[in-house]
Amino acid sequence: MHPTTSGTKTTRTLDRFLAIAGMVICLVLTAILWVSISANQSIWPLPGLYFIEMAALSVVVALLVFFDASPLGPFITWGALGIFIAFTILGAWSVGFFYLPVVIIFGVIAILFDVRYKQPIAAHIGVCLLAGLLQVALMLAAIRLLF
Repeated sequence: MHPTTSGTKTTRTLDRFLAIAGMVICLVLTAILWVSISANQSIWPLPGLYFIEMAALSVVVALLVFFDASPLGPFITWGALGIFIAFTILGAWSVGFFYLPVVIIFGVIAILFDVRYKQPIAAHIGVCLLAGLLQVALMLAAIRLLF
C-alpha cells in the first residue's frame, strides 16, 4: 500500500473509473482492429503480438490502479504509458492513432498517481521515455527480423 496522504476517496474513485475505462477501450479497440485486420491480411506474428501487448498492458495498469496494490504502481503505469505512446507514434499511419484515447487516459492516471502520493514526476517521465525508447527498439527489431 502507498503511504497515506491527502488523497481522497473521490480521487481514488476517479483513478479506478479511468483505469477501467482505459482498459475497456483498449480491449474493445484491440478486438475490433484484430477482426478488421485479420479479414485482409495475416495477423500473426505482427501485428498480433503488438495487439496482445497493448491489451495485456491495459489490464496490468487497470489492476494496479484498481487495487492500489503495489508501491511500484506509479513506475509501472508510467512505463506502460511510454510503451503506449511509442506504439501510438510508430503505428500512427496504421492503427496506432486509434490508441490515443488510451494514452490520454493512462497519462492522466499516471499524473494523478504522482500528485496524490507526492512522487517525483520528473523521474517518472524518465521511466516513461525509457520504456518508450525500449518499445521503439523492440518494434523496429521485430519488424526487421520478421520482414
